[in-house]
Amino acid sequence: MPPTDHARPAVPFAVATGAILLFTTMDAVVKAMPASLPTIQVVAMRFVFGIPLVLAALWWLGAGWPSLSSWKANAPRGVLNVASTLLFFTALRRLPFAEALALSYLGPLILALLAAAMLGERLRASVLGAVLLGLVGVAVIAWDALSDSAGFSADLVGIAAAVGSAFTYALNNALLRRQAQRDHATSIVLIQHIVPSLVALPFALADWHAPAPLVWPVFVLLAAIGVSGHFLLTWAFGRAPAGMLAVVDYLALPYAAALGFLVFGEVPSPAVWLGAALIVAACLIVTRRRA
Repeated sequence: MPPTDHARPAVPFAVATGAILLFTTMDAVVKAMPASLPTIQVVAMRFVFGIPLVLAALWWLGAGWPSLSSWKANAPRGVLNVASTLLFFTALRRLPFAEALALSYLGPLILALLAAAMLGERLRASVLGAVLLGLVGVAVIAWDALSDSAGFSADLVGIAAAVGSAFTYALNNALLRRQAQRDHATSIVLIQHIVPSLVALPFALADWHAPAPLVWPVFVLLAAIGVSGHFLLTWAFGRAPAGMLAVVDYLALPYAAALGFLVFGEVPSPAVWLGAALIVAACLIVTRRRA
């Protein structure tokens, strides 16, 4: 993998943005799936159906099979991946869409701090300021949603799941930054599908609910979105500091507002657009930063 390029952060930033938008699309699809399907079953199928797609990419790119050292280094991330996905899918299915997303965006701040603590990355004032500015944008949108009399859910399980997913997601990405510069992207993404499948599938089969015929193509769609997002995110984290990419997650909020309007009939309030403006400003600060 090429070394980190501090002088041209815009390309990995844009690639990471594409990954986050894909993952947000997947969240909307999960939110719209039948509530009768157990969450662990949705998680398992999302990874199982992704394995053939990753193998096809491995063959197309001519990449070799992951080495034993790659398996040892990335297998723990596979377990974290299951935990993060299961927790967030649980939150999505128990909480209003905006509330679940607002709580999950504790992740970028946690990631920036973990990157400094675990990877030795400097928390430059510009990066920290951008993260904080992005958090202000999140707070504006979250306050608008939660100040609504019907906006805040009393579902403590869903709230705890959203917060837990933020932490496991941040820890997963901090470990990804360390490994993405050592292993080929196909090796990382393949392991991140095989290990979660092995972990989640037995639990899914223990409480299996036969999906309707039209649900099976949705599983394939989830897998395709997830695989594409993993490849893009792995590529980006191999070429830019994790702290710098932390703010990318905030771009999902204005996109989620658009999805909420188109899919769930939610009309974005003025606070959403104000928060989106702050988020975009934070992203511009990061892309203009130079080492």
